[in-house]
Amino acid sequence: MKVDLAPGWKTELDRGPDWLFVRLYGPDGAEADATGMAESLCMMMQQELKGRLLLELEHLYDMPQDFVEELALLHAELERQGGVLRLCGMATEHEAVLQQNDATLHHTHYRDREEAILGFYRPGKPR
Repeated sequence: MKVDLAPGWKTELDRGPDWLFVRLYGPDGAEADATGMAESLCMMMQQELKGRLLLELEHLYDMPQDFVEELALLHAELERQGGVLRLCGMATEHEAVLQQNDATLHHTHYRDREEAILGFYRPGKPR
């Protein structure tokens, strides 16, 4: 299912046992604004009755500051609720931006959906 999450941000949703998978596309265009994205994602999780969220970021074009701030808010809210946030598919340059801005999210990044669900990184995994 495709959903417009915020101006200039699109998503594809997928569901698994206790997981909500969200593939993000964006930001796209000068009007792109991630503000409110954390709240929208939390509401989606509540509607879907899911406790774990995986953001798949392989289609992320940029890592703007407003998006980094929303990720930090999302992480804090899910932690408060006892939920889980994991990130996968992030480009190296985006991971570096995230590390510079919010160290709490650094350890939640995985290469792909399989690693994120299993909860560990396999550095020697062939592509």
